[in-house]
Amino acid sequence: SNMVDILGEILHRIKTAKNEMSEAIASGTNVHSFDAYQRLVGKREGLSDALAIIDSILSEDDEAE
Repeated sequence: SNMVDILGEILHRIKTAKNEMSEAIASGTNVHSFDAYQRLVGKREGLSDALAIIDSILSEDDEAE
């Protein structure tokens, strides 16, 4: 369904953004201060939380069927 396509795209984009942040953190590019580093790590954690929330909703949905 269209909803599945949208959900797949949301998950894909969140994972892509998270990977880009991980690469930025690892490479140190544009991480010019500890503050900038902490912000990047925080954003990545936020994306991890978002993925976990979506995952738990999908699990609930599977159990309901």
